[in-house]
Amino acid sequence: MPIKYSLYENNLTSDPDDFMAFVQSSGTAELDAVIERMIQQGSTVTRADTLSVLEDYYTAVESMILEGWNVNTPLTNFSASIRGVFHGRTDSFDPSRHQVSAAVTAGKRLRQTMSARAQTVKQEAQRPSPSPLDYIDINSGLRNSALTPGGMGQILGHRLKFDPAQPEQGIFFKAASGAETRVSLVGRNMPGDLMFLAPADLAAGEYTLLVRAAMSDSEIRSGELPYTLTAA
Repeated sequence: MPIKYSLYENNLTSDPDDFMAFVQSSGTAELDAVIERMIQQGSTVTRADTLSVLEDYYTAVESMILEGWNVNTPLTNFSASIRGVFHGRTDSFDPSRHQVSAAVTAGKRLRQTMSARAQTVKQEAQRPSPSPLDYIDINSGLRNSALTPGGMGQILGHRLKFDPAQPEQGIFFKAASGAETRVSLVGRNMPGDLMFLAPADLAAGEYTLLVRAAMSDSEIRSGELPYTLTAA
């Protein structure tokens, strides 16, 4: 599978023709997925043995970093770093002002693998738009399922803030018939959080929730909650 990327305007330069590539993630693989890939590649080591060995590896690397060692492996290089400002040469580490953290960089094998074997494919750049991720029905306490007509609702997500004075912007409930009902009373209108009263005249049935807002280029775009809401 190739590495997907899209091009976006580079605002760090004055040239309007300068663009930057942003990798579009194929997803997130946790440890279980890595072990499953090892098994698919023909490993004869059991899952339990693999987990045990990896736990020993993690513990060994952690203990060496805590002792101040730089730990270089084929895939990853580890070291300790200290953040924060020290006031003069006589100042000392203060947990209230300074923080010890781990510094991680790609190891030699991974760098060589990416350079020699990585393949890419260009994707159409996605324009920013409202992104409602979760709907909480305050009356029932249910998430991404129930809708109480006349009750309090909350939407969490990104780029949600809109201009309530513009009738084409706002929160809309779309019925199965295609008819849309706009929310008229909004108590909180923030980029990541909307709080409002759901229209009291919503009939029983299933609804799609939409948020429409003007983006930085003044174009009004729509975002859809990826769940169907049911009004009783």
